[in-house]
Amino acid sequence: MHGRCVRAFLAAMLLGGLYAAPAPAATKNFVAVLNGGQETPSTPSGAFGVAFLTFDDKTNSLCYFISFTRLEGGLETAAHLHGPAVPGKPADVVVALVAGNPKNMCVTVPASLPNGFKAKRDIKRGMTYLNIHSHDFPGGEIRGQVIPVK
Repeated sequence: MHGRCVRAFLAAMLLGGLYAAPAPAATKNFVAVLNGGQETPSTPSGAFGVAFLTFDDKTNSLCYFISFTRLEGGLETAAHLHGPAVPGKPADVVVALVAGNPKNMCVTVPASLPNGFKAKRDIKRGMTYLNIHSHDFPGGEIRGQVIPVK
């Protein structure tokens, strides 16, 4: 009798909407360490950077804070998020980042691109990278793989 009452109570709660199952987290945190050795091809630059990122897979919103030391190749000319790519491999631009140091902004990442990029899958799997371009290194002076924080 007691067991039937408990089951009936639980069923009523579920049907009545009184029980809210925990929602899966929509946001995930990431980090990247940028340097010339990770560029493709690598650069002799001694510049160094760090990035902290948060990706919301419900809205495809990527918020980032990126700071780097003075570039050796002159002024920054561009900065991008690229993907999909494993370390050492080049990839297409996914999102252009704001100029300046530090960078602190939120952008919407396209859900997919013609090159096979799938935002939710590739960002979460560490298949994206950031790079900062400069005058003397137009292909990129420093680069860092975007790594999920567990």
